[in-house]
Amino acid sequence: MRDRVVELHARGVPYEEIAVLYRVNARSEDFEEALAEAGVPYQVRGGAFIARPAARGVLRRLRRTPALPARDAVAQAASLDGLLEILPRGLGDEEATRQADLARLMRLADVFEGTAEEFAADLATRFGSETEGRGVHLLTYHRAKGLEWDAVLLPLLVEGELPYRQARSPAALAEERRLLYVGITRARRWLYLTWSAGTPSRFLEELGHRRRQSALDSGSGPDETPRCSPAVDSEVLAALKAWRKVRARADGVPAYVVFHDRTLEAIAARLPRVRAELETVPGVGPAKLERYGDELVRLLGPFRP
Repeated sequence: MRDRVVELHARGVPYEEIAVLYRVNARSEDFEEALAEAGVPYQVRGGAFIARPAARGVLRRLRRTPALPARDAVAQAASLDGLLEILPRGLGDEEATRQADLARLMRLADVFEGTAEEFAADLATRFGSETEGRGVHLLTYHRAKGLEWDAVLLPLLVEGELPYRQARSPAALAEERRLLYVGITRARRWLYLTWSAGTPSRFLEELGHRRRQSALDSGSGPDETPRCSPAVDSEVLAALKAWRKVRARADGVPAYVVFHDRTLEAIAARLPRVRAELETVPGVGPAKLERYGDELVRLLGPFRP
């Protein structure tokens, strides 16, 4: 996604004429971080990650314990703000976003080496760069209604995202289909539909992507892999993170050096059976495959159908 934005801008498309759409607000921070790292200006409609309730609440609490290690201070703050280990079914979008933001703050703090005060400053640097009225537009499908841009990117078109995992009835699925139509029709000149690990959205098949795959961007290359991942089994992901924590301690490195969260999510979505399948996961290079491949294949065994 990030590289596609940079490419479009290099071809003369103003940042303000590029939009990235996603299903729920909780996904925005992945795109915010990716664009900030590339030095690309952006604007978030409906609230940037750092401005949403979860981050605001945690940051307020961090000011009271500035000298504590970031991971300890954030864990305490998130717990006080009601972080749930297992999300109940039927959670509304607003609370689901708040819970996702709290969990994201925990993951960011877990690999941050520094104090709570330094962590807060790091968040401001990474997620506070959007400028009012300037830069790439980041927003949900709902907020995009009635708007248009020269270029529109629709990443993460997988089952569980669009259609959203809570959309089970025919009426709810019809509304999800209308949202994709909204996204597609926001583009004046360029439209990119991408998906990564997981099951491609049923709506893509309705569009005929199997027959006309060249007309869509499958996102299979490293530059097109979205910075966020499809919904995965929380039990599998928890097991992978627990394994990563043990390996990181044994190797004497931060957890993200073993594997980034996005890589673990992709592994959890694919459940590779052999090392050759694991090798196709973005973020798993030859060195990591050699070092961790056999362990991961064994670890995932009980979770496969």
